[in-house]
Amino acid sequence: MTTTTENTENTKSAAWDLIGSLFWESGRTTAKPSDEEIGLFLDGIPAGARCTVIGASTKDLVEALLAHGAQVTVLDFSQRMCDDLREALPVGSCRVLRHDITRPAPDELRGTQQFVLNDRLVNRFSETEARRGLEGMLDLLADGGQIRASIKLGLYPMDERMIATGRERGCLDRFYDAEAKVVDFSAAGDVLDDALLPHGDIDPELLLEWYRGRGREQRFDHEDIIALLERADVAGRGLEPVSATEFGQAPNTRMYTAAAVATRRGA
Repeated sequence: MTTTTENTENTKSAAWDLIGSLFWESGRTTAKPSDEEIGLFLDGIPAGARCTVIGASTKDLVEALLAHGAQVTVLDFSQRMCDDLREALPVGSCRVLRHDITRPAPDELRGTQQFVLNDRLVNRFSETEARRGLEGMLDLLADGGQIRASIKLGLYPMDERMIATGRERGCLDRFYDAEAKVVDFSAAGDVLDDALLPHGDIDPELLLEWYRGRGREQRFDHEDIIALLERADVAGRGLEPVSATEFGQAPNTRMYTAAAVATRRGA
């Protein structure tokens, strides 16, 4: 089954339309969840569970859930990412829907999902997008359902290269706000060109266009994530942090689990 939900175009969708299946076919292996990480995502999920994966780039996780016997839906704001994932999976194995998770859930999925899973998706968001994205995930969950989100804390190696280059050239303020912990790839200019790190075998010029299209991204610490989870509120329901598990093979990366609960705010 293939479905498209119509909503306002996410400003970052054009960047991901450039990449499509290159992300999992030609991108670097460290951008994909390891076997250890997939095991944490799947831990305790029973066969037949209703699971939504946010982000069509996480093909390995989708395939693992299908092999596990889950009922899988994938949501992504990029039309090409959706089309390429459908092409890569067995026909009819799961639903792949074009939908921006920073908006309310599709009507047919609202309040139905037992698990909502995403790998480093929050790292692609600004703070506002992250808050709206978590609330979009909460909107999908049945009562007691869980969000499981892997999140890289702090700066990426390429962020650090860009910051060092920007500081050396006296243009750091153009694209990096240290107090807000925001990197703006669209404003980095030639600093981005010179700090670019390979992403597997993807063409560097395509990578540069992809990064520029990603725009502003927040870099979170643990306290930021807990605050985002605790502030989520959709129709009198919130998210209760359950655990934060370190990934042994991915430095400064944790699996955050939060459950959908009723809140006093909705009383």
